[in-house]
Formats: sequence, structure tokens, C-alpha cells
Amino acid sequence: MKKKIFSILLIVAVLTTLLAACGGKTTTGNSSSGTGQSTSDTGTSGKTESKKTVTITYFNTSAEVNEMFEKMFKRYNELNPDVVIELIPTGIGEGQQEKLQSLYASGNAPTFMNVDPANVIEYQDHLLEFTEENAPWLSYAEEDAIASGTFDGKILGAPWSVQGYGLLYNKRVVDEIFGEGNFDPKSINTRDALEAFFKKCEEAGVPATMLHGANWSLGGHYLTLVYAVQGRKTEDGVNFIEKIKSGEIDIADDPIFQGYMDTFDLLAKYNYNKADPLVADFNRDAQAFAEGKCATFFMGDWLWTTLVTMENIDTEYGFIPVPWSNDPNAYGNSEVVMVLPKFQCINKSQSTAEQQEAALKALGWMLTDPEGSSSSLIRVFICLTRMSEKI
Repeated sequence: MKKKIFSILLIVAVLTTLLAACGGKTTTGNSSSGTGQSTSDTGTSGKTESKKTVTITYFNTSAEVNEMFEKMFKRYNELNPDVVIELIPTGIGEGQQEKLQSLYASGNAPTFMNVDPANVIEYQDHLLEFTEENAPWLSYAEEDAIASGTFDGKILGAPWSVQGYGLLYNKRVVDEIFGEGNFDPKSINTRDALEAFFKKCEEAGVPATMLHGANWSLGGHYLTLVYAVQGRKTEDGVNFIEKIKSGEIDIADDPIFQGYMDTFDLLAKYNYNKADPLVADFNRDAQAFAEGKCATFFMGDWLWTTLVTMENIDTEYGFIPVPWSNDPNAYGNSEVVMVLPKFQCINKSQSTAEQQEAALKALGWMLTDPEGSSSSLIRVFICLTRMSEKI
């Protein structure tokens, strides 16, 4: 795949988190003809030609940006009056997977959607394959990003956003403990260094860290660290997973897995929520961290979309890696893990050819058109080539 060169700062991850979705509302499914009221276009000949309006639906799994994309698709309809995009929104904490399953089961599958990698695997037989012919905008993505959305040799998911996660730290709190400007996040490059940092926080009377009890945070994001640092390329993590699936290796024997479990024990020891660790109140945890009730929080830059809605909170934060060993040179100990959490997919099993074509054009507008890009705040399709970046 031809690559174009782009320069990206790590802070882009904060913005791209806001853009992991797009869409409009739904009241009808896609199993119909996909055409609504006709519109009239007047050509240069002076004759009026009837043009069908194609209605497509979009399933959005990033609830925090529903309103932004409602406005975005309203503008798209103004520019393209023959296409109406209706949003199928999900709420924060809502059962997104169950809702998508229900839509497919009822014959009302969305025309296109932004979903997790697991959904791409689950519905791959229902998804349209992206090619250089039908999706020329693929050339804007790096090869490793494209590879992450490729399954069984087919590009079924277009990479949409980049997110970084690790130990977020509250800068005000850490400055008060260490002295303003004295703390260097690069100094946390071993497990022992992390524990020394935690102890100093506790000695200052501040709980050192926080774990969020939701499955997506602990079972999803934390465990993903194990795969992400198997090597610098996407294929390194993929090969590791394939060896586990084939029985060639046992994850319990992997030193990186064991290392992260030892670090997890350390996080649990100093956990702000250790009295009730399985409670998963995201807003409550975010509020506590933002108010400085703990020094660090295992979370990602997507937390910002929640923090900006709060009042009287701290506003400066940073990243600390989650080290898995005491070797400062080990890959992963000095890196903040980056992931491609969402993919854009087009449904082919319950969408007409007209709807699929309309969805392809809409994606192209969002990714490459100057106005579409500005409506999205940033060209979110520009993806990093690696799963992690040095701090």
C-alpha cells in the first residue's frame, strides 16, 4: 500500500479519541430499498431530473461524540442533499455489543459503523472488503495501521483513531509531592522505580494510584499491554496471539505476561479503590482523579472527554509508562502504549449497493475532503506506524 508521509505529535491521541466515531439517528433499518423522498436537480438544459435520496445509518460506539457527529452529518447532507445519514447512538456504559447484535438479528444492521476490533472479527462475513478501487483513501494510512484492520487477507476495517494509555498522573499533585518541575516521568522505567514513586506519594498522604474496575479497563486495556510490547511491529503481537491459539506457547509462561501481573499486584496494593476494587463507576473515578484525590490513574487519553465536562478540577496531566520488569532497557518499560481502538466498517449483508456506495463516499469525505477534515477537527485517518511511542 502506498504510504504518504505525515508528522504527528503524541498529543494527537487526545484529539483522535474524540473522533473514534461518526453517525446520525435511526428509525428504519437497511433491509429496505434505502431510498426516501426524491429530490429535484435542475441541469443546464433547464430540465428537472428526479434524483433518489439514499438513507444510510451509522452505528456509533463512542457516545461522547454523538453531538459532534450529528452536526457533521447535517453538514454532509447540506452538501449532498441526495444522501441522509442517520445516527444510531449508544450511551456511555450502554451494552454496545448487545445493541449491535440486536440490530443484526432484527435485520436492521447499520450501513456503516465504528466498532472495536473484536466486532470486525465477529461480523467479518457481513462486512464489505475495502480495496484501492472502492476506497482510494486507504493510501493515507500507514501499512501497519492497515494491517491491524486486515483479517484473513481482507481489509475489513479502516483504522480510525489512535489512543494512548498507561498511568496518567495529576501534574499538580505530583508537583506538590516532588517539588514543581522536579518530577521526570522518564525516570519511571522499572517496576522498582514505580514502587519508589508510589511510596513517596503515600508518605505525602496521597493515595498513589487508581484502578478502574470495569472489564474493558482491566481485562481489555491492561491485558493488551502484554501483546503490545511483544515487539515494535503490529505483526509481533499478532504472531504472539497466533502461537497462543495454536498451542505452541502458553501465555502463563511468557515473561512479559508474568511481569505485567507482578506490576498489577503493585498497582492493586496502592489502589485508591482497594477497599472495593470491583466497583466500576467511571465518572466517580474520573472526578476523584481530577480533584487530586490520587496521584495516578491507569487509564487513557480518552478520559479527557469526561474531564472537560467537569468543573473545579485540575487541568494538567501526563503519562507514565507501566513497566513490566526491572530492566530499564526492556521494550515497554519506557514507552506509552498506543492502540488503534476503533475501525470503520461497511455492512454488505443488509445494505443495498446504493447504500454501500453512499457510505464509501461519506467516509472519503470525512477522511480526505478539506471541509470534511475540518468538520472532524483533524484528519483522524492519519495513523501511527507503531503501537507505541517513546515519551
